[in-house]
Amino acid sequence: MKFKIVLKKGVSKDLKKLDKIDRIRIYKTLEKLEDPFSLDIRKLRGLEDTYAVRIGDFRIIFKIYFDRKVIFVTRIDKRGRVYDRI
Repeated sequence: MKFKIVLKKGVSKDLKKLDKIDRIRIYKTLEKLEDPFSLDIRKLRGLEDTYAVRIGDFRIIFKIYFDRKVIFVTRIDKRGRVYDRI
């Protein structure tokens, strides 16, 4: 089942600030998110339909809208900072 990936405003700007190697790894993971259950995702407690996937020191935080088959990426950052502003 393929989902459409949508980035929250500002997420793509944050990606451009990253090192090229990290950016490539994150883009590859975003492509794999089209089938989110093929990855090791985990549901975040206390947040409805919100999940995280790990890429080294980085985390991608996203919501899954099953009815529309959309994954809305809300945040991409290092583990130490990503959970601060959810």
